[in-house]
Amino acid sequence: MSFILAMILALAPVSDIDGRSAPSEPPDGCSRAKTAVTFADSLKHIEDPDSEKTDVHHYRLDFEIDPDAQTVAGTTVMTVASRVEDLSTFRFWLGESMTISAVEVDGDGVEWLRAGNAVVDVEMDHSYDAGEVFEIAVSYNGTPEFPDFFRQQEDGTPVISTLSQPWHSSDWWPVKDDNSDKATGELLITVPSELTVVSNGVLVSVDTIPGDKRRFHWSTEYPTSPYLFAFAATIYNEFSDTFHHDGRSMPVDFFIYPERDTPENRDGWLLSVDMLSVFGELFGPYPFIDEKYAIYQFPFGGGMEHQTATGQGGNNAFHESLTAHETAHQWWGDMVTCATWSDIWLNEGFATYAAALWYEHRSGTQEPAALHQYMTQARPDQLSEAVYVYDTSDAGRIFSGNYSYRKGAWVLHMLRGVVGYENFLTILNVYRERYEYLTTDTEDFRAVAEEVWRYDLSWFFDEWIYGGGAPAYRYYWREYEIAGQRYLELVIEQSQIDAVFTMPVRIETLENGQPQTYDVWNDSRSQYFLIPVSAAVDDVDVDPDDWILTRFVISGYFPAGPPKLIAVDPAPDSAFQAGEPLSMTLTFHKDVVVDGPDIVLRRIDGDIFDVSVTYDSATFTATVTSAQPLARGSYELEISDSVVDAATGLALDGETTNVFGAPVMPSGDGVEGGAAVLRLGVIGSRRPTGRQQVAD
Repeated sequence: MSFILAMILALAPVSDIDGRSAPSEPPDGCSRAKTAVTFADSLKHIEDPDSEKTDVHHYRLDFEIDPDAQTVAGTTVMTVASRVEDLSTFRFWLGESMTISAVEVDGDGVEWLRAGNAVVDVEMDHSYDAGEVFEIAVSYNGTPEFPDFFRQQEDGTPVISTLSQPWHSSDWWPVKDDNSDKATGELLITVPSELTVVSNGVLVSVDTIPGDKRRFHWSTEYPTSPYLFAFAATIYNEFSDTFHHDGRSMPVDFFIYPERDTPENRDGWLLSVDMLSVFGELFGPYPFIDEKYAIYQFPFGGGMEHQTATGQGGNNAFHESLTAHETAHQWWGDMVTCATWSDIWLNEGFATYAAALWYEHRSGTQEPAALHQYMTQARPDQLSEAVYVYDTSDAGRIFSGNYSYRKGAWVLHMLRGVVGYENFLTILNVYRERYEYLTTDTEDFRAVAEEVWRYDLSWFFDEWIYGGGAPAYRYYWREYEIAGQRYLELVIEQSQIDAVFTMPVRIETLENGQPQTYDVWNDSRSQYFLIPVSAAVDDVDVDPDDWILTRFVISGYFPAGPPKLIAVDPAPDSAFQAGEPLSMTLTFHKDVVVDGPDIVLRRIDGDIFDVSVTYDSATFTATVTSAQPLARGSYELEISDSVVDAATGLALDGETTNVFGAPVMPSGDGVEGGAAVLRLGVIGSRRPTGRQQVAD
């Protein structure tokens, strides 16, 4: 179907990138941290079928760390509300390497049972009805299973740090391990006095404890998914800046290893203050402005977006793209969190694309060249699998740099290309507003996108999220001139072995040295488009700015294609005068074979009228005349696909509406076959005169 889509991309003119370079490292550094710390047994997670029966309101973690003995000992108190009547059991998780010394409900000891794989089932001493709140206190001690919980710097300084995604929270604290059950929290952490502890939220106090120890009390009032609670303890140098927004200010704190404390590294992290402003303009205000944003150095290579406090480490700890990615996670992953690991792209793909938006907007004005340079470096190395994670037992697949990060980012890039820039930002903002401080899944996001754009997007999500692969385009073109109007005839073929991909495709022409752009709807293996152009075409490029994740785009020699209807006079939907016979001309873009049986005139109620057809092969024009005058009413003129190319016999490509129901001309969906149906009205007014060509 050849037509120009009414969804032109809202792009600023291309400009040069400024002196700062786009990322020299792959923009998925945080996947390294998350896959590196995951080991097989940690993924033997048992879901709680009764999880929705309870709602954890608050966690209070109070524990002491002994770096020499490599142990943790303390008590976690969970404040929980029942969502059902007659609740008598509660499930939490704690690693099997940790010893439980007591479990109490509202101060009374209760029975509990280890059910395997860190699962602990509690039998409460009496049942609770919907809305009733109780406290479960779990006292425990031991050495966390997590292999890198305790480390040392080269000088022997201990480094104790957490990274709980996807199932490591229970390695170091008792927790209801369900992303969807967000809660507020406090972490009271006692360490040797030379160490500093950084954690979620605000620092309430630092108390001196006998035995040359200090207790750091951190607290957050924002709902937090269990895997986003975290801490790190070591010797840090600290520095700070202030983020200002709408008359308010918030500290931005940094905790860096003394040996890595250089002006260059400080400047790298201080960029996060500008990122908070840029992302705030794009996505809405920083979600945790009542508390803080912090970056702290940790021993894992990459980053982890702990809520209000990001850990960054390894060789790229101070890299701009990693800092942008992790800062963006405060919106996408922390405030709005994927409900299941199958939907992890809603965290990682969003944060990866947000980093691309940072490069696009960091100068204060849009720089499309910087955006596209970043997305070029973010191209996946592999394309065969889906973005959606069907097997969540494999942490490597959950945190796949190719699929969850890069291809996930490309999904957003392509969605922006489909709906346009302003609609895209509106989608992100509506999505954020609807699900802020909640969890969500892919279908929630799709519903918002469709609501904003007002068209179905199941085709897009089915092929790019739930399906694998990517298109490979071959294209061919030539010019036509008919009755003084120039046309570009373009063929797009998809040569990949994967299923056919439906996408709007941007076409750029060079017409008398001037660039022009058009959009066509490509949804078939081989498709022909006929595009009216304003001048001689010197060159044609398909998807010139790489808005589509393709295997390749190459050009070749032009193959023969089907004929199309390019003009109708009078135009469709014209009003004819009652009492006169119909007389219309139909112009095709090439020589065709057409006769009376190929064209049918019918009243909408079903009556059929005889017509005669004369054809002028010099102008490719058929004149259709009814044998009798027409009475008032609504009519259709159908040009059958029995009309064929005189040279090749290919059938008419005749559809005259696009996928959005809008009239189009030249006709067709780009594939041989399909009748043209023109609606006519007969009233008692003067018949229009003069040749009219249907607008695109």
